[in-house]
Amino acid sequence: MDKMTKKIVGAFAAILVIAALILTGYFMMNKQAEKKAEESVLPTTEVGKLLAKDLETKYPETPTEVVKLYWRINRCIYNEDTSEKDMEAVLKQLRNLYDNELLQDEKNTYENMLKKLKDDKKKRVDAGQTFLPSVVQKNNALEIVKMDGKDSTAVMTATTIKGKEETTKVYERFVCRRGDDGKWKILGWQQVTQAEAEKVDIE
Repeated sequence: MDKMTKKIVGAFAAILVIAALILTGYFMMNKQAEKKAEESVLPTTEVGKLLAKDLETKYPETPTEVVKLYWRINRCIYNEDTSEKDMEAVLKQLRNLYDNELLQDEKNTYENMLKKLKDDKKKRVDAGQTFLPSVVQKNNALEIVKMDGKDSTAVMTATTIKGKEETTKVYERFVCRRGDDGKWKILGWQQVTQAEAEKVDIE
């Protein structure tokens, strides 16, 4: 290879290196711009985050996670300064966690639930009450039993409600049932005593 050919090959190689660097820089800048654009449209409020959840494709996998999400939604409803439109939308998300048997009850129509929720929130806001994060029974501590041929379990919770004058703790047992689609849904719940909750290490 003569000197002239070597110079041409060297120049060509240098051009290729520079072009590669320019392309790499372009793609990196483009990727960063796309990432910033994606971050800018992500919801920042708790209401927005809850409404952005796609419970059709990313439903909680365990009874514990279902009940945790139930309480998270309730904390949002009661603690946040939600508009009526937001409350209606968040309630629809909450109802996605309920078993069809619960939803088919006459008193549990969307309209009845919404009215009850609004009335209860007004009372709690007037009383200066806020819900603190709940303690939920761990999934590996749950006992799975058959009920009407389907897997069912009870999940114990303890929720602290802070008020202007006093702070109270409420203990509840949630009954969850697994549907034919494999999703755990809340069939119902009831208040229990502290002694009952402590039997499963919920304090």
